[in-house]
Amino acid sequence: MKSTSSLTLSYRESKAPLHLRWTLPPSKSLWARAFLLDALRGKLPHFNFAEGTPQDILALHAALLAYQEGVEEINVSESGTAMRFVCAYLAVTTQHPVRLFGTGRQHERPIAPLVEALRSQGTKITYLNHEGYPPLLIEPSTFTWQGCELDASSSSQYLSALLLLAPTLPTGFEVDTRHYGLASRPYALMTIAQLREQGFIWEEASSGLFRYRGKMEEDSRSTSPLDRGYEADWSAASYAYALLSLLPVGSTIALSGLTLPSLQGDAGYLVKLFEHLGVLTEKTKDGICITHTAEEAKRAHFTAHMSDCPDLVPAVVAALVGRGEAFTLSGVAHLRIKESDRLQALADELAKLGVKLALGPDSLSWDGKTPLTAHSSAPTLSPHGDHRIAMALALLALRVPKLRMQEPEVVAKSFPRFWTEVAPCIMQQTE
Repeated sequence: MKSTSSLTLSYRESKAPLHLRWTLPPSKSLWARAFLLDALRGKLPHFNFAEGTPQDILALHAALLAYQEGVEEINVSESGTAMRFVCAYLAVTTQHPVRLFGTGRQHERPIAPLVEALRSQGTKITYLNHEGYPPLLIEPSTFTWQGCELDASSSSQYLSALLLLAPTLPTGFEVDTRHYGLASRPYALMTIAQLREQGFIWEEASSGLFRYRGKMEEDSRSTSPLDRGYEADWSAASYAYALLSLLPVGSTIALSGLTLPSLQGDAGYLVKLFEHLGVLTEKTKDGICITHTAEEAKRAHFTAHMSDCPDLVPAVVAALVGRGEAFTLSGVAHLRIKESDRLQALADELAKLGVKLALGPDSLSWDGKTPLTAHSSAPTLSPHGDHRIAMALALLALRVPKLRMQEPEVVAKSFPRFWTEVAPCIMQQTE
């Protein structure tokens, strides 16, 4: 997403506690899985989407509708989830050749593990430019459905894409990830739980080996979960947690639409990670309320393994840098193939603020010895076309007198209302 616009950000300083209320977007993860499942069952509805719906949700829904209307070239825009899910969907449904492509960094993000797993079952998929990457040509196929191995070490979405094919699979079909490992495991478990709600039963026969047990008899589960709506997005909530950790003690943020426990894997990790930063979570009638309690005694070094919750990394880094706490985050290698290389993006942009991050093969760390300082009166930060980088870096306006953020519209990918929600704390001037 290219833009010449920018926002100048500055903190609306307050020594007194602030009490805020955020409206979060719907969960991208839950909606995406529901859309694909409905499409496979021939029940994908038309929607009048509410204002503030993430662009990734709109892109996936539009792609599925386009295929149903006979379009032969399908653009999933910048949504990596849509690229992987629609690839699997087209592989098992298409009756004519379809070209699948995207925009932004989409054609630099690998899809080979999913393609190779589908090819092993008889799918005819051709790489149109570079081996292992979109765009793709997907043609009608005859399937063998003998089970497959899958390298899901860089993304659980490869696995989720296959699990969601349940309505088309024979009982006993297996997906084996044991030889490679599984990144972001909670997202795969969320897929399994969501399918179970609809009567499609997967079991993990042994760690990393997933077996389809078939469809339960028809009952009330045949109604699409989209009819009742889905909870708000816990990944988007990470920016509220990070913001609160930088606000005066006693500040609160009410977040409606969230549930605990949640199918979304980020929920449990987010709550536990930010407990260490003095942010406590309480359930309320409408969702949750988070409170910045008395400052925790800063530890010599904050450590966490983030393989299961990679989307939380930018917000956690912003919070720790803003608080001046040294850290080491491990299990982060697969952040290099997101909308940006998130590890390099964080290192490059924080360097403009005097913070020198250290990048390892599977780690990101900061010794805390290079304080957060601006090298110019209004340093210009780039989100590298990445919504999560933009939202995380914006929070540092609470510590740096003035920041200029390029491409502020990238947040619409997952959280279109982000700038509205932070406005009570961060002043914004469009340039």
